[in-house]
Amino acid sequence: MRLSREITEGVGGEEGRVREVLMKIITYNVRRLGGGEKRKEVRRLDNEKNPLVLCIQETKMALVNDHMVKSLWGDGENNFSYLPFVGASGGLVTVWDASKIDVWSSFSFGHVLAIKGKDLLSEEVFIIFNVYAPCDLVAKKLL
Repeated sequence: MRLSREITEGVGGEEGRVREVLMKIITYNVRRLGGGEKRKEVRRLDNEKNPLVLCIQETKMALVNDHMVKSLWGDGENNFSYLPFVGASGGLVTVWDASKIDVWSSFSFGHVLAIKGKDLLSEEVFIIFNVYAPCDLVAKKLL
């Protein structure tokens, strides 16, 4: 469900308008996505909650393809972006409902995968960050 409302607020004596848009986003640390059972678990969660965006952390996968994403999202219209794992941990996947949001940019840095786009219903622009914080204290500080 997406909700949108316009709020009138006074800031510093001046009245302004703020638009609030709510999007359903699921974030899930799978601790390895390679096995069929994990994929079924993610698919069940996706079917039950029906999010606009699904952010998955710690996939521990070097490659994510259309077949893999279909096993997670189903037959619905979708798109995805991924960041492969490095060393023994990490790996990010972000999947979105392409019939409801338009993503025109995906970028990554360190342990972060971001998408930038627009909600097609409200026409609001957004950026969503999918983040994996490594266990290593030095790497966490760099994040």
